[in-house]
Amino acid sequence: MAFFLLGWHGGLVGYTGWHLQTASFADILSGSVSPVIMHDDGTLEPCGAFITPTPLENSDSIALKVNHRTVSDRNGFLELVDHQATWESFIPVQTTLLPILKDLTTRSWHEADKWVGKAHCTEHHLHLGDRHWSIGTLNAEKSGETVTLWNTDAPDRVTYKLCPSRALSSLLETLNERLQAGEIRSSVTTPWADSGTLRETLANASFAPHRTDYLLHLSRQCALFEIWDLATGFLACARQQDSNPDFIYFAAILALRAQQHDSAAQLLAEALTTRFPDSNILEKTATLRARLAQGENTLLLLPQTLEEAKVPMFDRLFDLLMVPLPLSDQDGKDIQQAYSMRFEDMSGQHDMTHRLKLLTAEAHYNGVSYWEEVNMGHVAWLAGLRKEADAHYASARKLAIESHIHPIHYNCGVFSWLSEADCAALSSRSVPDRLGVSQWEWQFSPEDDATVLPSEVCLVFGCDKGYFRFIPKLILSLIRASRANPTTGFIQLCIGVDQPTMEQLTFLTKTAEWLVANNSRVRLNFAHGTLAYRDGATYTAIRYLMLPEITARFSCPLITADCDGYFPSDFVSLWQDMKASADYGFRLYAYNREGKQVMGEPWGFGAGISYFGEADRIPAIAHFLSDYLNTAYNPQNPTNWCVDQCALAAAFKRFVAPKWDELRIKFMDEGTPLMVMPHHVGGKDALLAHEGSFSMVDVVSELARYTPEPPLTPPS
Repeated sequence: MAFFLLGWHGGLVGYTGWHLQTASFADILSGSVSPVIMHDDGTLEPCGAFITPTPLENSDSIALKVNHRTVSDRNGFLELVDHQATWESFIPVQTTLLPILKDLTTRSWHEADKWVGKAHCTEHHLHLGDRHWSIGTLNAEKSGETVTLWNTDAPDRVTYKLCPSRALSSLLETLNERLQAGEIRSSVTTPWADSGTLRETLANASFAPHRTDYLLHLSRQCALFEIWDLATGFLACARQQDSNPDFIYFAAILALRAQQHDSAAQLLAEALTTRFPDSNILEKTATLRARLAQGENTLLLLPQTLEEAKVPMFDRLFDLLMVPLPLSDQDGKDIQQAYSMRFEDMSGQHDMTHRLKLLTAEAHYNGVSYWEEVNMGHVAWLAGLRKEADAHYASARKLAIESHIHPIHYNCGVFSWLSEADCAALSSRSVPDRLGVSQWEWQFSPEDDATVLPSEVCLVFGCDKGYFRFIPKLILSLIRASRANPTTGFIQLCIGVDQPTMEQLTFLTKTAEWLVANNSRVRLNFAHGTLAYRDGATYTAIRYLMLPEITARFSCPLITADCDGYFPSDFVSLWQDMKASADYGFRLYAYNREGKQVMGEPWGFGAGISYFGEADRIPAIAHFLSDYLNTAYNPQNPTNWCVDQCALAAAFKRFVAPKWDELRIKFMDEGTPLMVMPHHVGGKDALLAHEGSFSMVDVVSELARYTPEPPLTPPS
């Protein structure tokens, strides 16, 4: 038997010409460096004439002696030393191990699901990942793309898999060839495909084939080009490197997209049992999987199904492959509804270029639908094409009603959106009071107040008796703010309540009387009655339905806001600053500084707080808002949610947007808030408790302790 000699630093003793040196396994195997061989009889070839191998006691190592001195490996350079240290020895290595050692130290490897990289030899051991083996007793066995290692004195075997595997290398090569040949192109049905991203992902996977995330993204990119064979292949390689059940779910998506529904159902079952081994999830998903196997796209229902089962959804990395999706004639209404929701959500997440590609692909796959039309409307609206947008919204509304598809929450405004022509017609006809606020009872502050102080601003709120729980704190905070800075005219607080309790009416009445009797600069005006239609949409509309009555009485700037808020102590100074610097103020989160809407939908217009500063134009705006609501609200609609935002957005478009360059517009979400709202403090319940909780009784008690204000006098 013949042996090579391995030094402490991992090199084999070899030579070129007669230059003795240490060399790598690869150099020896390739023949660029010739090895020094130690035979069974202890002789060396070719330097046996002057170097004698000498076994060391209690060790597998040998010393290489020359006269009385010893050969030492000093980081690849051999030299003679007088005194031999422990490490200055060599280990005999069976020559038959060399090809395996070369592979282990030049290629990357996986141990089960864990990438361990390349092996290296130091200190007479082979190191690979967290393990190491003594070279002197090492045994190795190669089979295909695996290598199994064990030591003679420690027989536990560990098997390593080559990385990249031949299958992965072949896939990478095939993808490269198809790209070079120009075979991979996007099409009408691949809106998310991007050749630059595909090339970049291929480069990443080629640089680091052990990175499972790169293989997943490469699979996804191929799928976005509808290259199903490569997508499936790369995902299979990723699954060989990692047993994550998410990857099995991804495989189910690929199978569904390849029209292999039975395979998709089997993969889904495998993913579920792997992810949730101790649950009855297969029972809870039995119907879904059966429908999937029969050709329905029920993977669209999986998020809701798992949510109902109270278990987490799989990773969403491959979600783009589900939109757009060619729906099947077999797909039930629940699948169409789920697809509509997902399509609406997906469309809103992308820029206009990708949105147009998505809509083109959707029309190719599934023709005209509610979800396609509503998003076509958004595209037209953001492009400034109002007439086209209105037509798409009308079509979307009709299709939604006919097909019983419910919009995603932020698109519910499609049922209440009036076209530009309909909005223009509001001022030319009498609009009946469909919602019934004209029949409400009003209690205004005394009219002779106006001879004492002018009304400086109207603050308008509306609610039902349930949301009235926010009103005591709102009223008290305004009274406190007014007392802290008594430099304004009257602040007219106007509150409308649907079906208040007798206790609530008594509270409002007594508070209004107290404010007058105690010379407060706050005046409370309120209306109450019963809405003709009572729901979340009409409650939020009360503030606008009240405006014609309010503007007929008070000629001053006006603020409308949600009732679930309260005023900070410096409200008066904040209000005065805004009055001096702005003509209007809105929550314009979807608009840029040039007044152009850059995202969202027409009714994506924050109604939480709005400011109208041009007193002479407010009556026209007030009537428009009321008329819009009484026209657009339809009890036959599946929902009228967002009707208040539709009205406000339409009013902005009609009265404010055309004069954007002439007006001073405040973005109400910027700067110090004029009111403290739930989103500032962590929610509605948190707002009630923030800086103190106040009931009607608490307010009455505090007012009873107040010292009356000095008599009000007209301004000089």
